[in-house]
Amino acid sequence: MVLIPRSRRERFPWFPTINGDACLADLECLNFCPAAVFDWDPATRKPVVARPFDCIPGCRSCAEKCKAKGISLPGKKEVAAALKRIRAEDGLLAMPRQSNKALNPFGRAVRPRKLVARSNSGK
Repeated sequence: MVLIPRSRRERFPWFPTINGDACLADLECLNFCPAAVFDWDPATRKPVVARPFDCIPGCRSCAEKCKAKGISLPGKKEVAAALKRIRAEDGLLAMPRQSNKALNPFGRAVRPRKLVARSNSGK
């Protein structure tokens, strides 16, 4: 798991939203969430998102576990737009492209070795 600094994490909108009308109040999200994002609201008798920025970016466990499908998370377009905005704010206009080349420990490209077939002729 990658830990994101709190100030940067709060700029990244990854947290669940509960559709109260669809919620069955079966406590699946509350009991299953690995980051303890949810609390129980005795007034509404339903779970609430109490710690949204403790949600683990990329985790979809609660939405997948919800029988009523009453939990939504950001889609790919929302995530891409947020990352682009955060990179621009931080002065990182674009992420560097990853190369297919293998690198040695000093960061230099390594040429692939040609494999030579050897025969087992008994010599």
